[in-house]
Amino acid sequence: MAIQNAKKKNNKEIDMSIYRITRFTSSNTEKAVQMAQAAREEVATVGADFIEMAFDDNGNGVVVARYPDAATMEAATAVAQRIFGGMVSDGAIDGASIETWSADVKVTM
Repeated sequence: MAIQNAKKKNNKEIDMSIYRITRFTSSNTEKAVQMAQAAREEVATVGADFIEMAFDDNGNGVVVARYPDAATMEAATAVAQRIFGGMVSDGAIDGASIETWSADVKVTM
């Protein structure tokens, strides 16, 4: 999911961060966490403000990533796909469950 927000200051538009949100299921959340931790150095190079992975007790997971702009997010796509691909091939994430959703932010509170 990609969400981008812009707001105005003194009648000038200011670019805001863009978010990518990815939802998935995992039958082995511990393995997914271990693989995500192992990818930290590579992920740190993509320019994200932050990337966080969370799970509930039923194996439903979400990754929320915030980037300074759309270009940085798009440049990070190959790294994200490679990491998720490894998690899928190692059985940590169900590849068929991966969902993305996108919308523009209309209000920042």
